[in-house]
Amino acid sequence: MTQLEFGQGPLFASALAEAQKYQTKYTTSDAILDSEVPVFFDWRNVGGYDFTGKIRDQKQCGSCYTMAFTQTMEARLKLKYGKEAEQLSPQMLLDCNYMTEGCEGGWPHLHAYFAENGYLVGESCAPYQAQTLGTTCSQYKDCKPVARVRRSYDVGGAYGQTSERHMMKEILRNGALNTEF
Repeated sequence: MTQLEFGQGPLFASALAEAQKYQTKYTTSDAILDSEVPVFFDWRNVGGYDFTGKIRDQKQCGSCYTMAFTQTMEARLKLKYGKEAEQLSPQMLLDCNYMTEGCEGGWPHLHAYFAENGYLVGESCAPYQAQTLGTTCSQYKDCKPVARVRRSYDVGGAYGQTSERHMMKEILRNGALNTEF
């Protein structure tokens, strides 16, 4: 099947309804019945539409955790609103989130806490530099908020308490997950 342009065409409304059916039917992912969890599911093709986004290159900066977080948030916004989300800025998180180590690594859940208590800005205002040396958070003071995390949480209820089934249900209802090993 050829990929259809997201948000376009007569089939988009039915694809969006299919993508959002678990959000519409259930208030939480844990409420999804085990019998409703499909054997195979792929956000890259729901009725011919891709509910994910392009993979970005972290380049020489150790920002995989930040790239993963911003791309997860973009995919969740795309699913929730049924339209392309503005590309979020990993650079602002690298420079402003005092709980991480910038290009030296970090944890995506700390970006979720940061975005829950603050906000995320767009790539157009805070372009990715693949470095933190010579960049500061104050550079982004005039950037407009694009998104915010309403509530961050551990799938399964607490760190280390998740299961494959919990993760499958979370993905079905809310979209992409940020995970770490």
